[in-house]
Amino acid sequence: MLTRISRTDWPAVAAVIGAGMIAAAYVGKLPPAIPLLREEFHLSLLAAGWVNSTFNTLAVTTAVFFGALAGRYGALRCCGWGLLALILGGLLGAVASGEIMLLVSRIVEGAGFIAIAVSAPALVVAATAPRQLSLTLGLWSTYLPFGASLTMLASPSLLGIIGWRGFWLVIVVTTLACAAALWRSRNAYDAARSGAVAITLPGMIRALRQPGPWWLSLGFGCYTLMFYAIMVWLPTFLVQERGASVTAAALLTASVVGVNVCGNLLGTLLVYRAAPRGHVISGAFLIGAVCSYGIFSPALPDTLRAALCMLLMFAGGTIPAAVLSGSQIYARDASEISSIQGLIVQVAQLGPFFGPPLIAAVVAGTGSWEAARWVLLAAATLGMLFGQLALRTERALTRAAGA
Repeated sequence: MLTRISRTDWPAVAAVIGAGMIAAAYVGKLPPAIPLLREEFHLSLLAAGWVNSTFNTLAVTTAVFFGALAGRYGALRCCGWGLLALILGGLLGAVASGEIMLLVSRIVEGAGFIAIAVSAPALVVAATAPRQLSLTLGLWSTYLPFGASLTMLASPSLLGIIGWRGFWLVIVVTTLACAAALWRSRNAYDAARSGAVAITLPGMIRALRQPGPWWLSLGFGCYTLMFYAIMVWLPTFLVQERGASVTAAALLTASVVGVNVCGNLLGTLLVYRAAPRGHVISGAFLIGAVCSYGIFSPALPDTLRAALCMLLMFAGGTIPAAVLSGSQIYARDASEISSIQGLIVQVAQLGPFFGPPLIAAVVAGTGSWEAARWVLLAAATLGMLFGQLALRTERALTRAAGA
């Protein structure tokens, strides 16, 4: 049993989700500000893509290590370190005087994001009764689109009034408030404190040798590539190619990302009602493949383009709940949760790390945004494959447990 409490501490769960949402704000704050950053720092399209992807530098190489640290020193402590890193990175970015300083600030912020992403699920588990574990982990999966979309919705007015540097500082202050809320609920996370579980190298290897977490992780990576491709480049595409204002582009992108939250909630409901994870994942990617074909097409009217974006984000939103709730299936004891979550996060970050620069390179190389469709279609096709492999693995696990 991964948790022994009899009643879910909902304020404690909400505090963890709030920490995740503020971490997501550091993701969502950049896309609307890219036109301003390109103008101030004279960034090319490709350089702007790497400014975004630098945020994920540590995640693609060290997330499993961060997961081990969370298990060794306590998930609450690791989450607190993450919030501190976000604050320091946000302050550094707000005073950045050049491209290099901006890149360094994004690396520090990325370290904070990954520390929270790998440690927060253990805090959710610690504060949740066993019968509601699928529900709370599914709700946790909303942290990224919900936090990013709220940030994007706030960005047009704040960027216009206080500029991108002031916007960065507002998010830093909000991070301090989230840290205080998490600290107030600290007693609810006793099961995730340092020393509560034994993390050993053989235990980590045992957890990561299972094929199931790898299929889920790779599928999640395909999803994040598509998610970030839309979130990062849709504002630039709308401004440069469709003549939209920065405000209109940010609002539309925020609305599209916000629809993803509705998909998260649907995915949470499906998993809570025992829908096969593989079917949820593959079905979402099938819809995403159809939508991907026309999103960046200059021939489509913008109304249809927006509808395709929203449908892709809604369908794709079911994937995080299916993937992140899988840790409870493959973790045979509490010591394996952080390792599996670290793997999921690390592989998933390949999407946002390589996706935006890949889209930028393809567009710059062909001279057409329409070429971006092939990147999205490739990700969707691979995602369907990984979903089916995850389905087969989970069914084999179920048969073995019933034997």
